[in-house]
Amino acid sequence: MKMYKKLITGFIVLSMVMLAIGASGLMSSGDAIHNKTAPATVANNELTVTSVSWFAPNSTELPSPGSNGIPLYVTFESYTDIENANVSMNLSAYKSPFTYAYINGPDKNVRTYNRIPEIQAGHSYMIMQLVNISKNASGSFYDENISYNNSTMSGNTVFTIPVGKPDVSVISYTTNPPVIYQNEKFIKLTIYTENTGTSAMKNVNFNITSMDYKVVSPGNYSIAYYPAGTLMNFTFYINAKNVTGTIPVYFHINNVVYTINTYIHGSEEKSLTVAVENKNLVSDTKKQLLTFYLNNTGNKVYRDLEIHMLSPGVLSIHVSSSNPLGALTANNVTFAQLQPGQSIKVTYIIDTSTSAAGTYPVQLLVEYHFNNTAETFNKVYTYNQKIVPTTTQQISNTLTEPLYAGMAALIIIILGAIGAAVLHTGKKNRKSKNAGSKKAKEKNNNGSGKKP
Repeated sequence: MKMYKKLITGFIVLSMVMLAIGASGLMSSGDAIHNKTAPATVANNELTVTSVSWFAPNSTELPSPGSNGIPLYVTFESYTDIENANVSMNLSAYKSPFTYAYINGPDKNVRTYNRIPEIQAGHSYMIMQLVNISKNASGSFYDENISYNNSTMSGNTVFTIPVGKPDVSVISYTTNPPVIYQNEKFIKLTIYTENTGTSAMKNVNFNITSMDYKVVSPGNYSIAYYPAGTLMNFTFYINAKNVTGTIPVYFHINNVVYTINTYIHGSEEKSLTVAVENKNLVSDTKKQLLTFYLNNTGNKVYRDLEIHMLSPGVLSIHVSSSNPLGALTANNVTFAQLQPGQSIKVTYIIDTSTSAAGTYPVQLLVEYHFNNTAETFNKVYTYNQKIVPTTTQQISNTLTEPLYAGMAALIIIILGAIGAAVLHTGKKNRKSKNAGSKKAKEKNNNGSGKKP
């Protein structure tokens, strides 16, 4: 019995010693050896993407469809340690509009492999890939993934790539002058645009076309980079043609066309009527009056009127010899305005040249403005002015005309013949009278007994 108790006690002591030795690390267990040499097993979701950015780390700018060679930065973390990991972006997994950008060699789809000696749990790591984006991409989000592997494991982690979309549109336009009239020149047309999209627009062209305006300058704008969220305005100079009404201007943004409706007002030339007081002028006469009447038959106010008479040299505006400088302003009659329904009278003092009888073309030029434009408009009134000769000139002209000269010669001849006949008759009568007197004297002498 005592021996049995000694054996039990010795076994218990030996067991305690063995346990103490194991706890002190003097002996390795089989399990400890196994844990040290066995590779780590990582599930497919051990990596998680914490941020994605284009162009630069932490950038918020988005690329637009058709962009090439754009850097894409992806930041990720791991839940566990991974040694000697190869990490890359697997952009072809979902047949997206992305391709790897050209790096070297003939292959344009070159993936960037990032070899990381050790990925520590809880630490952030960033990888970069140059990416091409198809023109057919829409402004949306695309699911892609990161591939990672080493000698003992592999996996994929899905992340989302945002792609922007530019949206450039017309927001307003202005013209200077604000009101456009037919045939007006050098109209300043400014068109305001905005990119309300989520990405920049690259290599965009802006130009205008119109059937009823002539584009003076410039013909086209080429913008290499139009950032998102910004405004741009484009100025064109145009000439209005001889048309009126609603006239469209087409504004082209690459292949997109916007219609801008403008309105061209009439010059109101027909509403300004001119009449002349029909009165003949006399040649070689000074200080004669020539009167015109201007009438506004429309509904707009004509402003800053300047009136000039254009005439041949035989008909000139009288200038006083005491004020010869008056010739500088004599042909410049001005009125501040001509109201609708109003009539104004313009009188010129006229001198005519010697021997100026005849009919001559005379023009009255009227220049005017409207209150909402700096454009100068004009109306030309043309009529024929008759200049008649003086009384002396009329008599002189009558006597010098062939018909009247012939008649005068005939009359002179007739009068001469009549005068000659009268003279001859008078001589004959005088001879007869003298002969009768002589005979009577002789008779008287014979009756008295005297001899002759």
